[in-house]
Amino acid sequence: MDKATRTRPTGAARSPAKAPGRPRSDATRQSVLRAAFELLTEGGLARFTIEGVAARSGVARTTIYRWWPKKGALAMEGFLEATAPEIRFPKTTSAVADMKAQLRLCAKLLRGRAGRIICGVIVEGQTDPETIAAFIEGYLQPRRREARAILQRGIDSGEMRPDLDMSALLSALYSPMHLRLLLGEPIDDAWVDSLADTVLQGCLATPTAPAQVRTAAPPRSA
Repeated sequence: MDKATRTRPTGAARSPAKAPGRPRSDATRQSVLRAAFELLTEGGLARFTIEGVAARSGVARTTIYRWWPKKGALAMEGFLEATAPEIRFPKTTSAVADMKAQLRLCAKLLRGRAGRIICGVIVEGQTDPETIAAFIEGYLQPRRREARAILQRGIDSGEMRPDLDMSALLSALYSPMHLRLLLGEPIDDAWVDSLADTVLQGCLATPTAPAQVRTAAPPRSA
């Protein structure tokens, strides 16, 4: 047996073949996403470019393009990485209370810099299908899945009606906030609470009496 054969264990001589391309470094990814969110905050989506992210993060443009071929996908991932912790759904024993609390969190987000970014994304998306698709897939759909889970918990516990149209209910809760965002109208907590009470009142398994002043009955004629 020659020396080469003796010093090379069977099955361990060759390194496993590497997959094409380099794997993502988490530190590099975080650097790119931080830079992306900073640029979104400063200039909105209209002035957002992958070249700008490369310059801000110090990561090669070719690397960024390999991981995020389209600027809309990078912009949305940077946005979500920074804002997702701020709008996580709470979880208590009441689905209605959790929905109301989450709507308040969402409204607070829309009142700040994230709201300005979302507004720009929606406007830009009207002429850029890839951008609006990234917004829907990265932001809207995950929020709707979480909300559906909360509402389903309310149905399962008997708190809410079992025949709810989930799609219509979610649109009724969230679409008015995005409309007010685009129109520049206030999204204060008092308005959000009124919206939630109005919509969710009809979803309860046992509706409560509306909290309003009842009109007095007309006097009987003599």
